[in-house]
Amino acid sequence: MDRKLSSGLALVLALFCIGFAATRVNGQSASSPFAFRAGQSMYIVAFRRERQSVIADPVRGTAIPPDYIDLELDAEKRVRQRIEQWRFFKVADKPSEADFVFLVSLDDTSIEGLVVPFEAYRRHFKDKFDLDALRDSAHGRYLAGPLKLPTLGRLSDRLVKAFRVKVEKGRGTGD
Repeated sequence: MDRKLSSGLALVLALFCIGFAATRVNGQSASSPFAFRAGQSMYIVAFRRERQSVIADPVRGTAIPPDYIDLELDAEKRVRQRIEQWRFFKVADKPSEADFVFLVSLDDTSIEGLVVPFEAYRRHFKDKFDLDALRDSAHGRYLAGPLKLPTLGRLSDRLVKAFRVKVEKGRGTGD
């Protein structure tokens, strides 16, 4: 009889521990997923990642990094104009005033937009450029192109259109 009682107590204790652990896990993951709402503010940053050949200095033993980030103010202006015409989001002049950062990356024929939290922008773009970490932390990814005639106006229009379609469908997350 003692053996059955101790087995039963062990089972009850095990179930209690499992239930308590599940409560702790659920309590820690209480953060709600990001959702777009009308009136939110965004800070827009457009850039192009330029590639260079590596140049080593044999005297000092140093090398120039193979790429660098070039801010694209014209692309930022064009994306901003399209967002303002849409009137769903407000465009913030300072990142501290924004609900999220809309990070726009250009190449020769395509454009990509990432919706990232400010902390991810600061850590992975400003402090040390890490595109993979930015994509991992993004709330959404939006692509346009490649285009045969990739003018900045066409790329910007298509990017904002792709963003708008997904936000208005309620998905809010990019592919």
